[in-house]
Amino acid sequence: MAGWVVRQILDDVIAQYPNDSDMASEFDYAKQSSGICVESLEPDLRIRVTNAIRQTVTGILSGKIKSGINDGRPFEDAKIVEKYHGALKELLDLIPPD
Repeated sequence: MAGWVVRQILDDVIAQYPNDSDMASEFDYAKQSSGICVESLEPDLRIRVTNAIRQTVTGILSGKIKSGINDGRPFEDAKIVEKYHGALKELLDLIPPD
């Protein structure tokens, strides 16, 4: 996925879980590097991150959660939002079921 997509997904997830400092720390590191490697996380954090991503992505796609991509920043338009939603659908396919 494009870097902007990964950063937006991480921002959207942490917006839903603002009190999880461990997750926030991992996401900050992931945004500065090449992304997040969930498999390398401690088991408890790996489960929390995976569940948080799944729930946030599902919520965004269903319209129950508002993504930060809809904040009206000048570079965003319908095609960008469509690409983002497409990437979210791909991501859901990669996350193993509960």
